[in-house]
Amino acid sequence: MKIYTYRFVSHEDFALFIALKELNLAPNIFVMCYSGIDDQAINQEILSSIKTLLPQASIMGSTTDGEIFETEVMVHSFVLSLTTFESTNLQIELFPCDQDSFRSGQMIANEGVKLGAKVAIIVADGIVTNGDYLMDGVNSIAPSLVVAGGLAGDNGRHEESFIFCDTQIHSKSIVVGYLISDTLEVYHTKSFNWAPMGPKFKVTRADKNCIYTVDDISVLELYRKYLGSALAQKLPLGGIEFPFVFYKEGHLIGRAPIRLNNDGSVVFAGNINEGEIIQFGFGDIDAILSDAREIISDLAEFGPEKVMIFSCMTRKNFLGEDAHNDFEGLASIAPTTGFFTYGEFFHDSDHKCNFLLNETMTVLGLKEASAVSKANMQQKKNLPHKKISRHHRYSETFDALLHIGRQTALELGALNSTLNTKVEEAVKRYQASEELIIIQARSAIIGEMLSMIAHQWRQPLSIIGMVINKIRLSTMSNPTKDEALITDIDVVDRNVSYLSNTIEDFKNFFKPEVKKEWHTASKICEQLRSLADPILKMYKIELEITLNDDKQFFIYGSELVQVLLSIVSNAKDAIFEQQKENGKISIVCEYKPLKSIYRFTISDNGGSIAADMIKVMFEPYVSSKGITGTGLGLYMAKTIIEKHFRGTISGKNIEGGACIIIDFPMIVKEPLLLLESKLLS
Repeated sequence: MKIYTYRFVSHEDFALFIALKELNLAPNIFVMCYSGIDDQAINQEILSSIKTLLPQASIMGSTTDGEIFETEVMVHSFVLSLTTFESTNLQIELFPCDQDSFRSGQMIANEGVKLGAKVAIIVADGIVTNGDYLMDGVNSIAPSLVVAGGLAGDNGRHEESFIFCDTQIHSKSIVVGYLISDTLEVYHTKSFNWAPMGPKFKVTRADKNCIYTVDDISVLELYRKYLGSALAQKLPLGGIEFPFVFYKEGHLIGRAPIRLNNDGSVVFAGNINEGEIIQFGFGDIDAILSDAREIISDLAEFGPEKVMIFSCMTRKNFLGEDAHNDFEGLASIAPTTGFFTYGEFFHDSDHKCNFLLNETMTVLGLKEASAVSKANMQQKKNLPHKKISRHHRYSETFDALLHIGRQTALELGALNSTLNTKVEEAVKRYQASEELIIIQARSAIIGEMLSMIAHQWRQPLSIIGMVINKIRLSTMSNPTKDEALITDIDVVDRNVSYLSNTIEDFKNFFKPEVKKEWHTASKICEQLRSLADPILKMYKIELEITLNDDKQFFIYGSELVQVLLSIVSNAKDAIFEQQKENGKISIVCEYKPLKSIYRFTISDNGGSIAADMIKVMFEPYVSSKGITGTGLGLYMAKTIIEKHFRGTISGKNIEGGACIIIDFPMIVKEPLLLLESKLLS
């Protein structure tokens, strides 16, 4: 493998360069182009010049946000990397980049699998490509394929980027250089070094790479709240030093803001999913430059013949005049070129997957077999690193302030975690106690239920006994009288069915419902009457139910029956205490279209409620029954209606008695999953 780097000046100068290097004699040449030139007519001229002078060349590249030429950061230049391979085949392919970046990634991966490629150098349109989905598409087919490269730039305008394939210039496209070889060795690494700082936040509304709210406030407001109005007013540029960071497959990933929308939402250079836990990141220049020295050391040990760098434009802007220090030592190891991207692709060999990164420098080292001698590697490894003078922003005072800020954040984070744990435990205790109260309330009426069962069964059992005796006597006196026997058996059968239905009613009442179901008001009232009528008749109390609107609602039916039964039981007790003849409990069921609610109004003629009791009647353990009352029934009713039905319950006095009103919202549409299950069945 032989590598040559060149900054294009003119057709004549390039022709001289080719002649001096004898590149015209090479059987194959891989030409990688990085252009910061905005005029596409000039780019077209240069591409045509390359093809004219090197007709055997395979050409790919793009526009950039800055070019890397050996140890220098270039702008508005045209940089070339020319490579001749000895045992590696090259295949360049162009792919469309429409709205489905995932499918584009799958197409790229399928071609790589077909070719048996070891490496895919991908340069994609930086405006329309969703880099996350592109990598997801590659991973779905060929997660082991080493992907390097990045998203093309347009000098920070974020308007239109261009892709080069051979002599053609394309927008909304992706160019891929496949490296196919059994002897090619690859070194792929990255440098990030933005440290998480401050509190953790949750992304509460997002669409791909556009973030609307974090912790239910706009991204603009979040930056203003935690980093100040001055920085927030400079978004998106003001956010370069403070990107969002989060963990993905063990890697700390950054997402840089690239556009502020009028609604306060912010577009980032990569996706951030709803529910993602994020923090602000702070760029540590000392860590960045220290990491660069480690990469130089590791790369020298590998001994590459060619180095390609794909570094984020936000990293270049953050480092400013120090940007060249991020990579300049690499040029002492092997010829080095690259460009500043709108997002970098990186392959994680441990997890066998590819990522889109931001704020990161990725380094791809290539060599064919043992091309570099150990002696040469050691010589390069021992090269002295240039001492980097620190900018005044990164003085020792600043370091001290940064350290105290980090330490404070750690301590506050630990305290916040402890408080969150305690709050969660308290909530669980409260929920447990609330559930217990509901259970107690249900248990409190079990005795009354048993009394109802006894009453409901007493008469049918007596009838059954009488009929059996009658059958016995009839059979003894007239064995052939079949019609009378059949009639008596029918009576027994009806009463047995009645007992069976009674058992079913009570079983349904005590059975916990695990899911909501559709119920009608008439069905609820029918269940209520079957449970309440027997005991009300014992007290000679009439239960009148008026059904004005028989609507459907999607609820826990037994819970609503329990609430109504508890209220009816309270009304029964009030009537009994008043020793009132002609006791009456009325229930009116009606739909309120203006509020889109359903209402149950339960009233009685058992006298009014004391004024001081009305205010607290729905509180736990409040009862007007003295030692005979638990004070749980109405509290249980309030809890169920408010928590499970998202409704309201209230009480008031009316002439001669009291009235309880239950309102809860109607659910007009059947939930999708339930509807689907019904259609399937």
